[in-house]
Amino acid sequence: MVRRKFKPLSCDLDQDGPESVHRAVTLAQLFSTTNGLNEVQAAKLAILIEEAVTNLYDHGAIGSGFFGRVDLGGDDGGLMVIVCDSGEPFDLRDAAGIDMPNPERGGGVGLAMIRAWADVVGYRREGAMNRLELRMRH
Repeated sequence: MVRRKFKPLSCDLDQDGPESVHRAVTLAQLFSTTNGLNEVQAAKLAILIEEAVTNLYDHGAIGSGFFGRVDLGGDDGGLMVIVCDSGEPFDLRDAAGIDMPNPERGGGVGLAMIRAWADVVGYRREGAMNRLELRMRH
């Protein structure tokens, strides 16, 4: 990626998982266009966002009153993805790897893709909120 200051964009997440995933992927596409990412970078960002947000709804014990936010930005250090949510605590650095996709539903490789395309800069629980910080690799 070309080193530069990215124009930040964000979107909110709510209890409607499919709509929130759609909103987050649309955000990734807008961010890519606004910041001039090439096709490969744009595709990887959209997939990374889709996987990270989908995992919240598939594994995050989303309950009544759930809310979250996706922030995209960055600087000379690279493109940053920050996902904050009120789901169950989950540090993907501690999650076990999966060797193959789930043959019944096709999922199961999202964490591996996130790990392949981004570095976990940080994870912490702040009060009732999770904060995951990812830096996309060049």
